[in-house]
Amino acid sequence: MTRTQLARFTNVAGVALLSVLALAPNARAQAWVPARGEGGVAVSLLSANVKEHILTRTRVDVGQIDTFVMLTDVTYGVTDKVAVDVAIPLVTSKYTGTRPHPTALDNGSFHSTFSDFRVSLRYNLMRGGAVITPYIGTVVPSHDYEFYAHAAPGERLREVQAGAFVAKLFDRGIPGMVISGRYAYGFTEQVLDIAHNRSMGNLEVGYFVNPSLRVFAMGSGQYTHGGVDIPPAGLAEMPAAYRPVHDQIDRAHNLNLGAGAAYSLTDSVDVFGSFVRTITGRNEHALNRAITVGASWGFNRKSRLADSARGASTPDAVAAKQEGSLARCTCQKSGL
Repeated sequence: MTRTQLARFTNVAGVALLSVLALAPNARAQAWVPARGEGGVAVSLLSANVKEHILTRTRVDVGQIDTFVMLTDVTYGVTDKVAVDVAIPLVTSKYTGTRPHPTALDNGSFHSTFSDFRVSLRYNLMRGGAVITPYIGTVVPSHDYEFYAHAAPGERLREVQAGAFVAKLFDRGIPGMVISGRYAYGFTEQVLDIAHNRSMGNLEVGYFVNPSLRVFAMGSGQYTHGGVDIPPAGLAEMPAAYRPVHDQIDRAHNLNLGAGAAYSLTDSVDVFGSFVRTITGRNEHALNRAITVGASWGFNRKSRLADSARGASTPDAVAAKQEGSLARCTCQKSGL
C-alpha cells in the first residue's frame, strides 16, 4: 500500500471512527465489550530495558535503552455489541552506549513525548460459548517526532489494522480458566516504496484463583511481510538511503513471553501487573525485561450494580464479575 493510498484509507477509517466517538467515548481491546453506556478508564505504567539489538538474527550489544511508558486507555460501549477504544502512550526513553545515532535523543539523557494515537472499533459477533469480536483500528502519529534514534518513542508510521479477538471463559472442565487470543493484520505506511505490512498475534491463558484474583501466562508476536534485514555489522553495510529509515523498513519479527496477575478490588476497580521478555526475534530491540503495572476503573449503570450486589454469590454473578475484570484489563498492552 502506497503512502497516498494508506493516508486516504487512514483518513476514511479515522473519520468513521471519530464520528462514532462524537457520539460517545471509547473501549478496551478485548473479546468482551461493555454494555451500552458503560465503559472504563485504565492507566498502565511500563518499565522496559533493552541490552541487545537483534541485527538480522545476531544479537549485538550496541548500547542500552531504558524506556518508561504511561499508557492511558479509555473504553465505551456504544451499543451492547459495539465498543470504541482510544489510547495514547507518553514515552520517556534514554540511550546509553558508544554507538548513538546522529540525534539529540541519543545523548544519554531521558526524553519524553507522546507517540501514536490508537483508535479501534470492535463488534461482538458471538457471545455464547466462545466470544468472537472482530475489530478495525488505526495507528496515527501524534506529531512529527524523531524516529531515527535508539531512544525513539516510535516509528512514526500510519497503520490500519483489521483482526479479531476470540476468547472463552470456562464454567466446566476447569471452571475459572480463560483462554483469549487475537490475530490482526496491519496495513503499514510504505517508506521508500518498501512493503512493510505485518501480522500480529497475542495469546493469554489464565485462571481465576477466586472471583477476584486471576493469574495468567501470555505471549505476543509479530511477523513482518516484506522489509529489509539489518546486517550484523550494522548500518554501515546498508545502502545510504536506508540508514535513517532503517527502523521504519526493517523486517521485524519477534516472540515475547510473560506472566502476570490481575486483582479486582471492587466490582469496578482492578489492579494488574505483568513481566515480559523477548524470546526470539529478527531486526528488533530485544527486551531484557518489560514490567507493567496498572489500574482500571469501570463505570456501570446503577441498575446493573444493584443486580450484581443482590446476586453476588450466584454462578451468573460470579461469571459477570470475571467477564467485567477481563474487559477492563489492559495487561497485554505496552504502548511500545
